[in-house]
Amino acid sequence: MLEQFIQNRILSHLSFIPNEGQMELLQKLSRFIVSSDPRRAFILLGYAGTGKTSITAALVEAYKELHQKIVLLAPTGRAAKVISRYAHAPAYTIHKYIYRKKQLGEDIYNLSDNLHKHTLFVVDEVSMLSGMRDNASFGSGILLDDLIQYGFSGEGCSLLLLGDDAQLPPVGSTLSPALNSEYMKGYGLSVTSHILTDVARQALDSGILENANRVRRVALAQNPLPASTWDLIVDSKDCKLLNGSELVEHLENSYSEVGEEDVIILTRTNRRANVYNQGIRSRLLWREEDIETGDKLMVSKNNYFWTKDYEGIPFLANGDMMEIVRLRNWREMYGF
Repeated sequence: MLEQFIQNRILSHLSFIPNEGQMELLQKLSRFIVSSDPRRAFILLGYAGTGKTSITAALVEAYKELHQKIVLLAPTGRAAKVISRYAHAPAYTIHKYIYRKKQLGEDIYNLSDNLHKHTLFVVDEVSMLSGMRDNASFGSGILLDDLIQYGFSGEGCSLLLLGDDAQLPPVGSTLSPALNSEYMKGYGLSVTSHILTDVARQALDSGILENANRVRRVALAQNPLPASTWDLIVDSKDCKLLNGSELVEHLENSYSEVGEEDVIILTRTNRRANVYNQGIRSRLLWREEDIETGDKLMVSKNNYFWTKDYEGIPFLANGDMMEIVRLRNWREMYGF
């Protein structure tokens, strides 16, 4: 039976034994792949650590092994590089792949012709996709509409949409339309959906995992409770409640024990993140100049030019991190 054969091929590329929810997903994916429905879409939701990434990577490997066509897409350059890394296959931003410039000298982009046949388009981080008009320079101005129009204008093509409904929806929206089965059916699609909920990547007794799940349940509730009633775990092997006077000492210990790369601070706002960054640079890392060797920088715009001569670096993505290895000299230009 073809369905079972495909399921076995995906299974063969997994490095773990699937749990019940993951096994059900493999069965649904196999039925979806062999379906002859001309407008079929699969919505896969999953929290971090539930195996969504690993199963998607196994699916890509199975497709390559069976010489079937598959294209990986994501809303941002950073997300495209992430899915490319774990799937070991090229990935592209949606904008770069489905639009083409109307004519030289104009920043207006039309929807490209989909010349693919019998191709599965895998789109990651679809919680970011807006169903509202937000950029008149690209196609209809509604990215989700254009993605669906492009995808299903190709012969026998289908969509696999990946995301987490607990992540923030697009700006101006109260939900992520691409993760809502009923909304997607409004496009005339035959929609299959599955949600992975069992976190396998963390220890079962992790206080971090339990707290994250408690916050998630509150965030997804119809009437969210105030933070004072969340009943979080504040004293476990991996969770401690600190007051302000203990924080600096705790950070110093963390930096000395595990190093810069493995200390992460979560904050609510960019302003608060800047305060922490400046404080850590001056008090813990002893860096007094505006920019010094060892500082981390974040790329703020996709760039396909500067890496063209470097094998294995397809492009610089908005959100990529870089480290300053050496400062040669200083110059003042335009007040900087």
